[in-house]
Amino acid sequence: MRQDFPLLDQCLYFNTAYTAPLSKAAMDWRKEDDLAYFDGGDHYKLGNEKNYFKEVREALATFAGADKEHTFISSNFSTALQNFLIQLPRDYRFLSLKEEYPSLTGVVQDLGFETTLLPLTATVEEDIWEALQQNHYDVLAISAIQYSNGFIIDFKLLERIKAAFPSVIILIDGTQFLGAEAFSLKNSPVDALFGSTYKWLMAGHGTGYALISPSLLQRLDLGQERLERVYDRGQLSVKAVGTLLFSLKKLLAADFQALLQFKKELSRQLFEGLKQRKLLDEATLSRKNHSSIFIIQVGDEVYKELLENKVRCIKRGSGVRLSVHFYNTQKDVEQLFVILDNIL
Repeated sequence: MRQDFPLLDQCLYFNTAYTAPLSKAAMDWRKEDDLAYFDGGDHYKLGNEKNYFKEVREALATFAGADKEHTFISSNFSTALQNFLIQLPRDYRFLSLKEEYPSLTGVVQDLGFETTLLPLTATVEEDIWEALQQNHYDVLAISAIQYSNGFIIDFKLLERIKAAFPSVIILIDGTQFLGAEAFSLKNSPVDALFGSTYKWLMAGHGTGYALISPSLLQRLDLGQERLERVYDRGQLSVKAVGTLLFSLKKLLAADFQALLQFKKELSRQLFEGLKQRKLLDEATLSRKNHSSIFIIQVGDEVYKELLENKVRCIKRGSGVRLSVHFYNTQKDVEQLFVILDNIL
């Protein structure tokens, strides 16, 4: 896979959690698509739009273990989430996290839902469980992987919640999750998953998604026709949808489980090296499982030197965020450690 991303030969790319690079294969496809638009004008849209939209919903549903009828495409995570939240009764009470992705908590609060925000601690699962025990909430809305520190929510907690509080609706931001971890909506306690596709799905900018369980739609009495109208509002980029379809086809054709295993090994290598150099906080070190996103505890000067050494990363949370994906290698991680050792 790495050879399809020439940018990776020019730098150490540890910034997928911010945005993934565009593959050469996707760029070549987009060039051909642009030429079809250039030559065809309205015929390009007439010939491609419906096909792209139909196929991308089928491909995404297959990839994420969802029903294609309840898989919807939008321009980004925020729009996908908002289009669903406007269907909910305004007296629903939400439980979320203070350090959540702002687009999640922002949309919830802008729509006027009463919301309780818990601090994001190393014991976040226990904190959520205790909050649900002590008060009534209608909706739990959290990210599967926290963008600010890389914590991955233990899905055993979500299963426990669904068993003990079946009326609680579990809404998940999957932007940092889908494409980075194995997932099947049908085999999970999640009621709906929303996200953007320019990170771990490597699909470029301009598309997002909503995956909604049939049981939730039945409970809310939300008909298919109504949701089709809601998610059809606004003009989506035909090219962006086509790019997402192209990327999903690539992932579906690959041995995704093997890619995940390789990424897991890279994440472990990165974790151990950062731990050895005392660059991870105690909360991260205390977690049983972690994602492939890490915040190293360094200041602005180290961040500046990392960038000068062509390490692609970004400031987040209490330090600098690094992340690894399928196209990274063990050599990338080793070179990162050499650079960090020289800087520190």
